[in-house]
Amino acid sequence: MRLTATISILSVLLGLLTTATRAASPDSVKGVTVQEFRGWQESLILEASGVHAIVAPAVGGRILQYGVSGENILYEDIKSFGRTLANSPGSFSMGGYQCDIGPELRGIPDHEALWVGLHQWKIHKDFTVRVTSEKDVSVGIQMEKQILIEPGSGDLGITQEMRNISDKEVAYCLWDRTLCKNDGFALFPLNKKSRFKAGWSLRRTVNDKFIYDGDKPVAANVRIMKGMLVARCEGPATKVGADSDAGWIAYVRGRLLLVKYFPFFPQGNYSDGGNSVELYYDERVAELEPLSPEVKLQPGGSHMFPEKWTLIELEKEVLTFEKAAELVKRIPPSPFGRK
Repeated sequence: MRLTATISILSVLLGLLTTATRAASPDSVKGVTVQEFRGWQESLILEASGVHAIVAPAVGGRILQYGVSGENILYEDIKSFGRTLANSPGSFSMGGYQCDIGPELRGIPDHEALWVGLHQWKIHKDFTVRVTSEKDVSVGIQMEKQILIEPGSGDLGITQEMRNISDKEVAYCLWDRTLCKNDGFALFPLNKKSRFKAGWSLRRTVNDKFIYDGDKPVAANVRIMKGMLVARCEGPATKVGADSDAGWIAYVRGRLLLVKYFPFFPQGNYSDGGNSVELYYDERVAELEPLSPEVKLQPGGSHMFPEKWTLIELEKEVLTFEKAAELVKRIPPSPFGRK
């Protein structure tokens, strides 16, 4: 696929947030079908330009697949197929993409309604769906996501929005958690004016609490190459972060490259250890985690964090750190710019 950093998809996203649109019948729209998938009823299948994305309202309105030419880059947990809060009370593992609330370091109460609860869904126009969570009183938040697949490229535009449904002020960040299949390479640029001595940080456990060490981080599968963090996503559980100002994180596995663009706010309160982007990996998954700044919301207030995703099919498989680092030449700057 061709990588296009056009602003058009962003304009459409912002328009979706501000324009009241009438729900369309699934039979009358292009690019979206509704069907059962992996045991989840009323899953939403978005398709354009040979690219597909599958959204499951039954388990948090999460994206279960994103792929091209029949290949899905996201991780799927076969043990979760068909499970919901209704038929499987308690927590259960899920793959794919979901927008969570953070910061992780704070230890926020469980919020299953947002994470894996049933979401209401609507199809407002061609190639576009909206999923809305129940109101989660444990954290005072309701979540809404709008997902657009761009018909000319297959790029995804995602708006992630949290709304304060309580009667008091709340403060959270939005935390994208995208689980990919492991054994690939993740990469993102480091900030030349980083708050971290090393330019990046490593999550450690101290006195049963997580902290981020930005002074002397060392991880066996991480290399710093010409201002770029490159990680081979396999082996023992590892989590790293950075105050990257580039506004993107990429993941390559075999011949498929996923790039996730997001806005960076230089003056924002990045309360999860100072990181604007984080990466977790182990023997199963590679989890790409863009973060918004933490914001204070008054009752009825809301905060939105948009993203753009794109897939690129490569000519050859990427099997080394060096070849992964060279991919930066294929990735234009974030279309969001600085805020």
